[in-house]
Amino acid sequence: MLLELRVSEFALIEDLGLFLNPGLNVLSGETGAGKSIVIGAINLLLGERAAAEQVRQGRDAAQVEGIFNVTAVLPELLPLLEQAGIAGEEELIIAREVQAGGRSIGRVQGRAVPAAFLKELGRLLVDLHGQHQHQSLLKSEQHLTLLDSFGGEELSECRNSVAALYRKQQELKRELSALGSAAAERERRVDILAFQIREIETAGLCSGEEEELLRQEKILAHAEKLNALISQAYAGIYSGDEALGRAAAMDGIDSSRGALEEAAEIDRSLTPLAELLASVAAQLDEVSMDLRDYRSRIEFDPAELATLQERLDRIRVLKRKYGQTVEAVLSFAEEASSEMARLLNCETLAREIERQLAALESRLKDASLQLREIRQKTAAILEEMLKRSFVELALPGARISVSFAPREHFSAKGIDQVEFLFSANPGELLKPLVKVISGGEISRLMLALKTALARQDRIPTLIFDEVDAGIGGATVQVVAEKLALLSRNHQVICVTHSPQIAAMADNHILLYKQPSGERISTRAEPLTEWRRREELARMLDGADLGQVSLQHADSLLARAVRFKEESRQT
Repeated sequence: MLLELRVSEFALIEDLGLFLNPGLNVLSGETGAGKSIVIGAINLLLGERAAAEQVRQGRDAAQVEGIFNVTAVLPELLPLLEQAGIAGEEELIIAREVQAGGRSIGRVQGRAVPAAFLKELGRLLVDLHGQHQHQSLLKSEQHLTLLDSFGGEELSECRNSVAALYRKQQELKRELSALGSAAAERERRVDILAFQIREIETAGLCSGEEEELLRQEKILAHAEKLNALISQAYAGIYSGDEALGRAAAMDGIDSSRGALEEAAEIDRSLTPLAELLASVAAQLDEVSMDLRDYRSRIEFDPAELATLQERLDRIRVLKRKYGQTVEAVLSFAEEASSEMARLLNCETLAREIERQLAALESRLKDASLQLREIRQKTAAILEEMLKRSFVELALPGARISVSFAPREHFSAKGIDQVEFLFSANPGELLKPLVKVISGGEISRLMLALKTALARQDRIPTLIFDEVDAGIGGATVQVVAEKLALLSRNHQVICVTHSPQIAAMADNHILLYKQPSGERISTRAEPLTEWRRREELARMLDGADLGQVSLQHADSLLARAVRFKEESRQT
């Protein structure tokens, strides 16, 4: 429920704080005192459109902040909060700022959120009913939910069963779709896979093959240069170059080795160096022999080079089609083989899933028809209950009917489309409620519905803006009593000009205008017992607060106390 509302620099409000209680909270005051502005601030807090005109003239921004106790609806809120990365706690602080340029910023627990998130959150926290507000009753898609809420445990269990069957149906459809929903489609896929597998297998790829081919291609492409370089290296080590007057490295090393060995006979400490030089000579001899063998194998063969390049081109084509590496191409072939095997064997599996699907859809149809039957019985009870309430709420000729139409396809809610039809006066045809109902009628109809749904409805806070508009006398007393009953299961906030409704309040707040410097600002006063008598007397007789008015106020308060006590005993 809404524990505290703080509004600043919003329209006529400079700075206003409201502390709200469980039960029935009444906001009263003279016309123009700012009651509708407070409702507008709550609407803004819960995601309604922001506008620059809402900012108090001459100020940079307007702020609205609400503190909600959400213990009762925390399970429903948690998925939404977790999705936005907000911790679920018993108290939720929601804030909205509107800048003078019209831009708005919403926050929940200090985290910035879009207006759409605030609206989704508000849908679970507050149901607001007034002459100028959008309401759940004016959205035909919500009528089914309202009807189901009234249906109780039997309807809820049947609807849950339908939802479970529907989820299973969708799961089987996804499985069937994964197999390929049509035999022709599966055959086409098998043909494609067979071609791809055959193309890869025919190529006879081996892991690491491409790297080896590239190495060989490079050698063949540079055979002449490679031969020249190897010959140069061999000559430098072993044979020398007479034309250039260069001796072989082996000749120099052999000469140096002989000298060093002779020196080592004089100084034995030179022996390791002589041995090392002998090792170098042996290694150079081995290198020269390997170079000679390598050179003998070098042969430029254009045909072999063309064969290598053709093979590389084929590998590149396969890589372009099936993967970036030979290993990826081979992996693709394995996966294609597995998929083809599954598809070749899926005909039997598809027939089994189709059999399960047919049986499930038969069960889903039966369950949906059973759900419709329960809904129709529930609708008849609701229609009769509302018919009696209409008489009490000064809508004696009004009628409401729950219209059923089949959906084109199954859904988690069954196969029903539900819409409330309404006629305000005798002799008029029933028409879609969203098109024909007036503001005053919608508030009273919603009051009747909310009273009927009080125990099942989980939205914690209900706001009624001037629910008493257009009615008077005994009807107002009935409305007051219904609001009092409703407030036993919900926090109710009611803007009213009616003293009968105000007398039922558990918390009565007076809104009034007061000069603030050279301007006027809306103020709020939580009423004490004596001030409450005065406000009720004002609501009864205007500015004249005589003894008769006060006695009349006392009478209303006493009647309210008796009604509450008697209703608790029933």
